[in-house]
Amino acid sequence: MAASWLWGDLHVHCAVSYGFGTLERALANAEGHLDFCSVTGHAFWPDMPTDVERHDALILKHLGGFAKLQRAWPDLLASTAAANARGRVVAIPSYEWHSRRHGDHNAYGSAALPLLDAATPAGLEAALRAAGEDPLVLPHHIGYATGYRGIDWSSFDPRRSPVLEVFSSHGSSEADDAPYPYGENMGFRQGASTARAGLVAGHRFGFQAGTDSHDGYPGHYGHGRVGVLAEGRSPAAILDALRARRTVASTGPNLAVDFELDGVGIGGSVARRDAMRVHVAVRATDTVVRLELIEGDASGWRVRPLPVVPASSAFTAGRHLVRVETGWGRHGTIADWNVIARVHGGRLVAATPYFRYPGYATYELEPTEQVLERGEAHVAWTCRSRSVPSGAVGGTHHQAGGPQTLLLEVDGDADARLEVTSEVGTIEATLPQLVAASVGRYGSDVTGPAMVVQRAAPEREWALEHDLTITPPAAGGFVYLRLMQADGQAAWVSPVFLD
Repeated sequence: MAASWLWGDLHVHCAVSYGFGTLERALANAEGHLDFCSVTGHAFWPDMPTDVERHDALILKHLGGFAKLQRAWPDLLASTAAANARGRVVAIPSYEWHSRRHGDHNAYGSAALPLLDAATPAGLEAALRAAGEDPLVLPHHIGYATGYRGIDWSSFDPRRSPVLEVFSSHGSSEADDAPYPYGENMGFRQGASTARAGLVAGHRFGFQAGTDSHDGYPGHYGHGRVGVLAEGRSPAAILDALRARRTVASTGPNLAVDFELDGVGIGGSVARRDAMRVHVAVRATDTVVRLELIEGDASGWRVRPLPVVPASSAFTAGRHLVRVETGWGRHGTIADWNVIARVHGGRLVAATPYFRYPGYATYELEPTEQVLERGEAHVAWTCRSRSVPSGAVGGTHHQAGGPQTLLLEVDGDADARLEVTSEVGTIEATLPQLVAASVGRYGSDVTGPAMVVQRAAPEREWALEHDLTITPPAAGGFVYLRLMQADGQAAWVSPVFLD
C-alpha cells in the first residue's frame, strides 16, 4: 500500500484524569477534523514533590487525577476500541508518566495497554514489555530544564522514543531560534534541552507535536498536531510510521511534504558523500514566508534559507487557499455559527476544517463543530467559537478557545467569486479581490462576533519545490526542514541522518 499523510493529535487530556470534558466528547471532537488521536490519561509521578506546605494543591490535583484514571481505564480502552470500530478516527490508548528527573513521557501501546509504573523511562519500557507490549515511550515538553520536567539526555533511548514532541501548547522546544518560546507556568525554554541540542549531541529521533490540551479537544488548531506518512489507516500503521520517524510536527496545518537527501526520505539514514542532492517539495496551507534547511553535526549547526515566493496582489488563474474564520468579540464571548460558502464560476477543490476548543458544558456530549455538507461548489459547516487571546498559536492548554477556521482550496479565473453567509451576514468577493486583501464583517458591533474571509493565497506562494546540491555536515550529522507561514503557523520535518 502506498504511504499517505495522516494528521492527528497523540497528546490530549480530558476529565478521565484531570482536565475537562468526557472521553466520549473528546473522541467525537477528534472525529470532526482529525485522522487519528490519543486521549491521554495522567497516570503516575514517581518523584512527585512531597512537601505539603508548599505543594499541597499540586499533590491533591495529581493524586486525584491518577485515582480517577485507575477507575476509568477500562472505559478508556473500551471507548477507544469503539471509536476504531466506528472508523471515523483512528484511536490509540496512552497514559502520561511524569518525572522531574527524566522529563514527562507518554506510553503508547496495544488496545489492551496496561497501566504500569516504574522509576525510570527504561524501567517503564521494561515493565510494559514484560506485560506483552511493544510500547512507545515518547517524551514531551522536552525544552524545560533537566530536573524540572525537561528531557534528560543521559536517560534517552531512541529505540523506545523514536520521536520527540517539539511543539505543543507549552511552545516550541525545537531550538533557541525557533518561534513560540515557552510561555506556560513551568518555566523557560532551556537551550541544552532543545531538540537541536540533542541532535548535535548525536541522538537520533524524529519530530512530533501534540496539543497537550486539557480541554478534551484533540487537534486544537495552533496548539500542535503530528503528520505521519503511514502505509495504512490503523493504530499499527500509525505506530509503525512513528517508529520509522516518518513524521512532521506542525502547529496545526496539514501539510504535504516530500523531503529527501540523496533519495532517502524523512526519518531515514543515508551514507554521507561530499556532495549530496536535496529534494524539497512542500504544499503548505498559506503563503510560505520562511523555508529553511537546518544542518548540523557534533561541531554545531547552521540554518540554510531556501527561496520562497513573496506575496503579491498579482492575479493568476488557478488554485488559491482561502481561510474563512468565525469568532472574536469581547473576551469570553461564545457564539454559535452556521456557515455556508459558495464558489461561483470556479471549483471547490477541497475544504479542510481546523477547529478549536469552543467552550461547552460537560453534559454537552454532541460535538458543536462539524462539516455538514460538501459539494463541487459549496460547503456548509456548523461550529461554536469562544473568544480568548490564547486561542491562537501557542498559549495555554486550559480553556484555549479562539476563532474557528475552514480552509477552502478554490480553482478559478478572474471571474470566480466566493460568497460566504453566516449569522453576521454575507461576504462576497472575487478571487482577484481576495488575492489583494482580506474581507471581514462584524455582527452587531465591534464587541460582538465577526467573520473574516482571509486573503486568498495563490498556489505559487504555498506550493514550493527545490532541488539543490549541498556539502553536508559530517558523518553522524543531520539535515531537517523548518517552515513558517504568513498566518503564523509553522512546521518541522523530521531529519535525515548521515552515516
